Amino acid sequence: YHAGGKNLEVLTVDNHADGPFLALWSRRHAPERTGDIVRLLRRNGGNSAGKGIACIDNVGNVHPDQFWWEQTVGDARERPFGDIWTDPHNELLVKLRNRKPLLSETCRRCSWLDTCNGNLRVRAERATGDVWGHDPACYLTPQEIAGSTE
Repeated sequence: YHAGGKNLEVLTVDNHADGPFLALWSRRHAPERTGDIVRLLRRNGGNSAGKGIACIDNVGNVHPDQFWWEQTVGDARERPFGDIWTDPHNELLVKLRNRKPLLSETCRRCSWLDTCNGNLRVRAERATGDVWGHDPACYLTPQEIAGSTE
Protein backbone atom coordinates (compact mmCIF):
# COMPACT_ATOMS: atom_id res chain seq x y z
CA TYR A 1 0.00 0.00 0.00
CA HIS A 2 2.62 2.51 1.03
CA ALA A 3 4.78 1.85 -2.03
CA GLY A 4 1.72 2.40 -4.21
CA GLY A 5 1.02 5.77 -2.61
CA LYS A 6 -1.93 4.52 -0.57
CA ASN A 7 -2.17 5.35 3.09
CA LEU A 8 -3.10 2.47 5.34
CA GLU A 9 -3.70 2.66 9.06
CA VAL A 10 -3.81 -0.51 11.11
CA LEU A 11 -5.76 -0.22 14.35
CA THR A 12 -5.36 -3.07 16.81
CA VAL A 13 -7.85 -2.21 19.53
CA ASP A 14 -8.41 -5.64 20.98
CA ASN A 15 -4.96 -7.08 21.69
CA HIS A 16 -2.99 -5.31 24.36
CA ALA A 17 -0.05 -7.70 23.86
CA ASP A 18 0.80 -5.51 20.88
CA GLY A 19 2.15 -2.81 23.22
CA PRO A 20 4.75 -5.01 24.94
CA PHE A 21 5.62 -6.50 21.55
CA LEU A 22 6.35 -2.98 20.23
CA ALA A 23 8.45 -2.17 23.30
CA LEU A 24 10.43 -5.39 22.90
CA TRP A 25 10.93 -4.68 19.20
CA SER A 26 12.16 -1.18 19.99
CA ARG A 27 14.76 -2.57 22.39
CA ARG A 28 16.43 -4.21 19.42
CA HIS A 29 15.73 -1.69 16.66
CA ALA A 30 15.24 1.73 18.29
CA PRO A 31 16.52 1.52 21.86
CA GLU A 32 16.49 5.29 22.23
CA ARG A 33 12.66 5.15 21.96
CA THR A 34 12.01 2.26 24.33
CA GLY A 35 11.73 4.35 27.48
CA ASP A 36 9.12 6.63 25.90
CA ILE A 37 7.17 3.67 24.54
CA VAL A 38 7.04 1.91 27.91
CA ARG A 39 6.13 5.14 29.71
CA LEU A 40 3.21 5.74 27.32
CA LEU A 41 2.05 2.14 27.58
CA ARG A 42 2.05 2.33 31.37
CA ARG A 43 0.22 5.64 31.31
CA ASN A 44 -2.45 4.08 29.10
CA GLY A 45 -2.69 1.09 31.44
CA GLY A 46 -3.92 -1.45 28.92
CA ASN A 47 -7.43 -2.79 28.68
CA SER A 48 -9.91 -0.61 30.55
CA ALA A 49 -13.19 -2.47 30.04
CA GLY A 50 -15.54 -1.55 32.85
CA LYS A 51 -13.31 1.28 34.00
CA GLY A 52 -12.48 3.65 31.13
CA ILE A 53 -14.64 2.09 28.41
CA ALA A 54 -18.35 1.32 28.33
CA CYS A 55 -20.86 0.49 25.66
CA ILE A 56 -24.52 1.38 25.61
CA ASP A 57 -26.17 -0.79 22.97
CA ASN A 58 -29.07 0.10 20.71
CA VAL A 59 -31.68 -0.84 23.33
CA GLY A 60 -30.02 0.83 26.33
CA ASN A 61 -28.12 -2.07 27.88
CA VAL A 62 -24.81 -1.02 29.40
CA HIS A 63 -21.84 -3.32 28.75
CA PRO A 64 -18.24 -3.21 30.06
CA ASP A 65 -16.97 -2.56 26.51
CA GLN A 66 -18.06 -2.65 22.90
CA PHE A 67 -17.11 -6.31 22.43
CA TRP A 68 -18.80 -7.71 25.55
CA TRP A 69 -22.53 -7.77 24.87
CA GLU A 70 -22.90 -11.03 26.83
CA GLN A 71 -22.29 -9.08 30.06
CA THR A 72 -24.82 -6.39 30.92
CA VAL A 73 -24.17 -4.21 33.95
CA GLY A 74 -27.34 -2.15 33.78
CA ASP A 75 -30.07 -0.61 31.64
CA ALA A 76 -29.72 3.08 30.81
CA ARG A 77 -33.48 3.24 30.16
CA GLU A 78 -34.13 2.38 33.81
CA ARG A 79 -31.24 4.14 35.61
CA PRO A 80 -28.96 7.01 34.67
CA PHE A 81 -25.68 5.80 33.20
CA GLY A 82 -23.72 7.56 35.97
CA ASP A 83 -25.62 5.62 38.62
CA ILE A 84 -24.95 2.33 36.84
CA TRP A 85 -21.28 3.11 36.25
CA THR A 86 -20.57 4.15 39.83
CA ASP A 87 -22.68 1.49 41.58
CA PRO A 88 -20.41 0.01 44.29
CA HIS A 89 -22.62 -3.11 44.37
CA ASN A 90 -22.08 -4.04 40.72
CA GLU A 91 -19.81 -7.02 41.26
CA LEU A 92 -18.44 -7.25 37.72
CA LEU A 93 -17.54 -3.56 37.50
CA VAL A 94 -15.91 -3.63 40.94
CA LYS A 95 -13.84 -6.67 39.94
CA LEU A 96 -12.88 -5.24 36.54
CA ARG A 97 -11.57 -2.13 38.28
CA ASN A 98 -9.41 -4.25 40.57
CA ARG A 99 -8.76 -7.20 38.28
CA LYS A 100 -5.06 -7.87 38.69
CA PRO A 101 -5.31 -10.29 41.65
CA LEU A 102 -8.13 -12.16 39.87
CA LEU A 103 -6.26 -12.81 36.62
CA SER A 104 -4.64 -16.10 35.59
CA GLU A 105 -1.24 -16.91 37.06
CA THR A 106 0.41 -16.20 33.70
CA CYS A 107 -1.02 -12.68 33.69
CA ARG A 108 -0.30 -12.02 37.36
CA ARG A 109 3.39 -12.88 36.95
CA CYS A 110 3.81 -11.06 33.62
CA SER A 111 6.23 -8.15 33.71
CA TRP A 112 3.97 -6.35 31.22
CA LEU A 113 0.77 -6.51 33.29
CA ASP A 114 0.86 -2.76 33.94
CA THR A 115 0.79 -2.17 30.18
CA CYS A 116 -1.91 -4.64 29.11
CA ASN A 117 -4.03 -5.11 32.27
CA GLY A 118 -4.76 -8.72 31.44
CA ASN A 119 -5.77 -8.09 27.83
CA LEU A 120 -9.36 -8.68 26.68
CA ARG A 121 -11.57 -10.27 29.35
CA VAL A 122 -14.40 -11.02 26.94
CA ARG A 123 -12.06 -13.10 24.78
CA ALA A 124 -10.76 -14.95 27.84
CA GLU A 125 -14.32 -15.66 28.94
CA ARG A 126 -15.37 -16.92 25.51
CA ALA A 127 -12.29 -19.13 25.15
CA THR A 128 -12.04 -20.51 28.69
CA GLY A 129 -15.44 -19.95 30.27
CA ASP A 130 -13.70 -17.85 32.94
CA VAL A 131 -13.74 -14.04 32.86
CA TRP A 132 -10.38 -14.07 34.69
CA GLY A 133 -8.83 -16.85 32.60
CA HIS A 134 -5.90 -16.47 30.21
CA ASP A 135 -6.62 -14.49 27.04
CA PRO A 136 -5.52 -16.89 24.28
CA ALA A 137 -4.64 -13.96 22.01
CA CYS A 138 -1.65 -13.08 24.20
CA TYR A 139 1.23 -14.22 22.03
CA LEU A 140 4.09 -13.18 24.31
CA THR A 141 6.58 -15.97 24.93
CA PRO A 142 7.52 -17.08 28.45
CA GLN A 143 10.80 -15.19 28.01
CA GLU A 144 8.97 -12.02 26.95
CA ILE A 145 6.53 -12.38 29.86
CA ALA A 146 9.48 -12.57 32.25
CA GLY A 147 11.44 -9.75 30.56
CA SER A 148 11.50 -6.03 31.09
CA THR A 149 12.70 -3.00 29.15
CA GLU A 150 14.23 -1.43 32.20
